[in-house]
Amino acid sequence: MAKVALLIGVSEYEEPSLTTLPGASKDVEAMQRVLQNPEVGGFDKVSTLFNPDPFTLQEAIETLFSGRAKDDLVLFFLSGHGIKDESGRLYFATRITRKNQQGELLKATAVPARFMHDIMSNSRSKRQVVILDCCFSGAFAEGWLAKDDGSVDVKSQIGGEGRAVLTSSTSTQYSFEQEGSDLSIYTRYLVEGIETGAADRGNDGSVSIDELHEYAKKKVQEAAPAMKPEIYAIKEGYKIHVAKASIGDPRLRYRKEVERFANRGEISFIARNALDVMRDSLGLLPEDTSAIEAEVLKPYQERKRKLQQYEQVLIEAVEHENPLSENTRKDLQSLHQVLGLRDEDVAAIETRIIVQKTPVSSLDKIAESPNNPNILKDENFISVTSPHKATTNESETNAHNEIKLANITSTFVPVLRKNKILIIGAGMIAILALTFSAVMKNQEMEIYNKGVTKYDKKDYKGAIEYFDQVLKRNPNFKDKNVYLKRGYAHSELRNYNLCTNDLKEYITTNSEISSAYNILGYCYHNLEQYDKAISNYNKAIKFDSKFIWAYPNRAKTYSQKGDKDAAIQDYQTAAELYRNKGETENYQKMLAEIAKLQQ
Repeated sequence: MAKVALLIGVSEYEEPSLTTLPGASKDVEAMQRVLQNPEVGGFDKVSTLFNPDPFTLQEAIETLFSGRAKDDLVLFFLSGHGIKDESGRLYFATRITRKNQQGELLKATAVPARFMHDIMSNSRSKRQVVILDCCFSGAFAEGWLAKDDGSVDVKSQIGGEGRAVLTSSTSTQYSFEQEGSDLSIYTRYLVEGIETGAADRGNDGSVSIDELHEYAKKKVQEAAPAMKPEIYAIKEGYKIHVAKASIGDPRLRYRKEVERFANRGEISFIARNALDVMRDSLGLLPEDTSAIEAEVLKPYQERKRKLQQYEQVLIEAVEHENPLSENTRKDLQSLHQVLGLRDEDVAAIETRIIVQKTPVSSLDKIAESPNNPNILKDENFISVTSPHKATTNESETNAHNEIKLANITSTFVPVLRKNKILIIGAGMIAILALTFSAVMKNQEMEIYNKGVTKYDKKDYKGAIEYFDQVLKRNPNFKDKNVYLKRGYAHSELRNYNLCTNDLKEYITTNSEISSAYNILGYCYHNLEQYDKAISNYNKAIKFDSKFIWAYPNRAKTYSQKGDKDAAIQDYQTAAELYRNKGETENYQKMLAEIAKLQQ
């Protein structure tokens, strides 16, 4: 029984569009340090590889997983860029990765994740851990196939049998380096959790893969809440043990208490007294405990600094131009993403700053400008009932009427001024100059809502009639959900060509809806256009790797094309997802489909 690891760091790229990642090599060195430490990781062999070409990387991966015994623990770590091709398949970028003349990935210059899937599936090792600190790393687990011989042989010092993948980001997120740190933000907290033992949540002297994930995820989201590290595991992969922790270490005991007290980013005066008592009882020096507290509080402080940085930039932008131009708002959005801030954090800052910096006298001028990009558009409207009581007779009469407010996902501040509503939030100042009586006479929306009611009652023909009326009255009807609903209704009635037309129209403005791609794939399958069906199922999974229904649907298409291996892989993925959700009946159905294909 051995513990072996391969650590890959790709920091240099010949392709100009791939930014250099100086921290990638340092990530590898840090992981090597903790895994090789006999008191912590205890790995027998840790190999490293920096800036490889595709052949060298593939050879190293195959060497890592081949010739292993069943009880061996095999760990693969990659810090670098992940790239998706035009079909949504994940590749690991290498030093020579580049694009062709059409701007598409030159696949021979990168390593496909599918290659690694195949190597892992052929390995005898039943304890496999993959850690990916790269863009789109969550895509690695899409279509993951477990090699299952039905046996379970749990070793206490290593943990559960299976596979586990830890990723720094989901399928559609970007991973990024931490400002002012030698390591990437994700690897930094993986190393910290292992090295300090703080990831040992069970206090049993070992760090399992799920404990390491939970620790790193919590720390990452304290510093950069927009990042969402994920874990994907098969069988008992969650419980694979990767490191040891010292149960009696007084520094570790003190650290865990600090983390408990500092869950809001600060230590209260009551907690301060409790920690001082604990410090003395454990015999720790003040300088040691101060260093521990500083390390625990660092992610909170980093997040606070990022919020302050965004606020200062916004203040300067508003002072320079108010209202903000389209280009300025795009730049702010980029800064928001780079800093890893959540939409709600940014919205709260923007609401406060823009309210402070905008004179009330200028609001009417903004409202009167028909070309103002901050004016709310019709497609953002949803029906709500006004909760505000106004101060004028006119407003009192209308305050209880149904009005239309902006469909803003974050905090907003409504202010009534005569017959106008000022909505400030999510980076915008908007004046909605619609009278309440005019809104209530919106006949197109009334017809659309009748269609939705028919649809919800499964009267698909009736629903289509209403949706047709809406689009006949106004071909530019702003709510594109009319195409989505009508397309779904057509699919239920087996009008597959009409369904594809509607869903393609809907996707032109809503390109990240997994359910739309799934139904579109279903329609193409029934039209016997199997390649188009698979392409759309791929997109459904791309935007949500846990969108279960796309897997069995894609499996049926693969089976129709004669690709039994791919079909079985999709049915296994669906079975695992159903089992995790506790849907036993669907789980059994997937196993039955697999059995049919294996006959």
